[in-house]
Amino acid sequence: MMRCMTMKSRMLPALVAGAVALATVIAATAVGDQPRAAADCQRSVAIDPQVTVSEAAATLTFTVYTASCAAAGSVSYAVTDGTAHRPGDFALAGGVLQWPAGDSGLRQIQAVIVGDAVTEALLEDFTVTLTNPSPDVRIAAATGRGRIFDNDTSIRAVTADSRLCLLDPRTSPPPSPSPTPSPKPDPGTVVPCTIEPGNIVSTPLATNNPSTLDQVVTVRTSDGDLTAGLDYVAVNRTLTVPAGQTGVYVPVQLLPHAFTQSWKYFNLTVTYYSGGTVVTGTAKVTLWR
Repeated sequence: MMRCMTMKSRMLPALVAGAVALATVIAATAVGDQPRAAADCQRSVAIDPQVTVSEAAATLTFTVYTASCAAAGSVSYAVTDGTAHRPGDFALAGGVLQWPAGDSGLRQIQAVIVGDAVTEALLEDFTVTLTNPSPDVRIAAATGRGRIFDNDTSIRAVTADSRLCLLDPRTSPPPSPSPTPSPKPDPGTVVPCTIEPGNIVSTPLATNNPSTLDQVVTVRTSDGDLTAGLDYVAVNRTLTVPAGQTGVYVPVQLLPHAFTQSWKYFNLTVTYYSGGTVVTGTAKVTLWR
């Protein structure tokens, strides 16, 4: 009996020491996680997949969208020449985008387009890649492709840009479909993709040269992950590119079910252009929340 009590008395300090050590580990883990407010709180960022402008344009602008948690953070971006080269075709250096806590605003990356009188490839491109996110930032879509439409050729052409449209629950209108789209500016200056009144999402078509006469384009939608009649209203129509403009926006009406989707897309294809030829005429319109 005495020996048993002696063994217990020897084990007790060891048990106490083990409990203290375990409590220390738990406390350290909790303290280590504390600065992140919640381990699952990460800001998501994504860049426009494609932006096309005529070589006559002064600038080409990418929009970087942000969603999810509005944690403080930053992301770098790197620029890579493709068939468009610096400094002859465009000017843009790498840099850093930053958001303070609570800021859910867009950021923009602007390239300067170099105009010349040389006939080049009809579409030349370069890429901008988001990289090096800070700990509370997640890159949801990393690469944007900038495309410069040569305007020094006798060929007139049109192309469609893929879009990434943020379904932000704080700004998206309630699903109450209406067939009337709001007016959009000339796509010579591309604007961020937003949900407009009537649940309209607009996709830009860009031309390389303005015309002195109105031109027409015919476009149609087709299903990807999103389904016509369930997620959006199918389009098969002809639109006018007004004289003097370098493009037009195609409005597509979203249906209520689309607002439950994320990273799903439909296609938009240019099937005819009265002013000339169609170059890479199919674009993806991706919804993101």
